[in-house]
Amino acid sequence: MMSRLDALKILYKYTENIPVISSCGNTSREWASLGRRDNHLYMVDTMGLTPSVAIGVSLTLEKKGFKKCIGIEGDGGVLMNPNSLASASYLNPRKWMLIVFDNECFASTGGQCSLASRIDIAKVAEGFNLKTIQTDNAEDFEKAVQKSIEEDGPIVLHAKINQENQKNPFLNDDPAVLAYKFSSFLN
Repeated sequence: MMSRLDALKILYKYTENIPVISSCGNTSREWASLGRRDNHLYMVDTMGLTPSVAIGVSLTLEKKGFKKCIGIEGDGGVLMNPNSLASASYLNPRKWMLIVFDNECFASTGGQCSLASRIDIAKVAEGFNLKTIQTDNAEDFEKAVQKSIEEDGPIVLHAKINQENQKNPFLNDDPAVLAYKFSSFLN
């Protein structure tokens, strides 16, 4: 099974000009460690809200030249806010793609088990009539990323990962500065 960092390295190759919104904690720290870009919005202290923010951004991009808006969230965050999946189904944002990294734990808060060991997040997404792709290895993940970027959404890419965390410094950036850089990129 791949690590989150291995998956992020793959995603990074395909998102030079695609808006990417990453969840709080280890996900954003690992994403930032690959190289900061103005098209990345690193969410701080917002577990579960990344999919909703990505929906809003993707809806504003409908008439702009961006192929996709990608949200990156963990299994714990998705289970904290399943309403984001309902919103994606109802609003049908064509440019929305959500990557769910599922390690069956809250890795950013100490590794406590999440309910993902008993709840199939891909089936939940399918229950909301969302296109869903499941992967559990780097090769399939890369193919799924390439395919999902080219297809209309909404799309949920459910990626099973191991519980490994890369040690990276905390993101101490002012959220207003992060938002300004991201919105400047979009405009």
